[in-house]
Amino acid sequence: MKQPDLGKKIFELRKQKGFTQEELVEKCNINVRTIQRIEAGETTPRSVTIKLILEALDVENDEIIKENYAGGRFDKLFGFNSDNFKSVLNLAWIFGVVYFLFGFAEVAAETNYYLDGENYFNDFSYILIKITTVVSFTFFMRGFVFVGSYYKNGLLEFMSFLLILLNFVFGISDILSLYIDESYTYYFMVAKVMTFGCVGVIFGIGIIRLRKYIGDLAIATGVLEIVTGVFFATVILAIVGVFALIPLELLEIVILYKIASKLNQ
Repeated sequence: MKQPDLGKKIFELRKQKGFTQEELVEKCNINVRTIQRIEAGETTPRSVTIKLILEALDVENDEIIKENYAGGRFDKLFGFNSDNFKSVLNLAWIFGVVYFLFGFAEVAAETNYYLDGENYFNDFSYILIKITTVVSFTFFMRGFVFVGSYYKNGLLEFMSFLLILLNFVFGISDILSLYIDESYTYYFMVAKVMTFGCVGVIFGIGIIRLRKYIGDLAIATGVLEIVTGVFFATVILAIVGVFALIPLELLEIVILYKIASKLNQ
């Protein structure tokens, strides 16, 4: 890879690790001015210098810098580029908070509706809640689509995209269920719970793969995601999964906030 692409790649790798230029200097014992010039594309480093930098960044081999980042398969659908990554993550965790808060009303309404056949809210209020949660969830998971793409975590990128798609489909189904035979609502509920449970398990594995970048937070969140997914997949234990969603969604918000904060360093 030639300059300035080489410098941009090293800059990207350093940011992914959350290192400042000074911290990278301490790890590879290269002059800070040299690091600055390399990242700015002003100079082409020797192979030994590149090797030292890669070792400091814990990159296994230098093949990673021989090709430009081409992006993932789904991030472009949401307008991904390296320039707007930080702003997207900040927007994502904010919408995550919105989704978390409105989720209480959504769960209360759906639990009462599916179990008792009644609705705490009138149709207009219920539809408004569903639209709000679908939109906020989309922007929330969009952050994870970008994180998966940025860290070359294809599993996380795909499962985040799939969750957005499924949430949209089931959101529409929930709204339509207000106007169809109530005997079908149970089947909607079972299909929704089982589907999100199975997808959640795989999504959790994708989150665990972030441990290289955010440490134990990724492991804790991923394991809780898997456990919660299993609860939902069984259907019988879905109510336990509902309670597990509270700390889980908060941890997911923290992940996006933490990665966004690293990009500010």
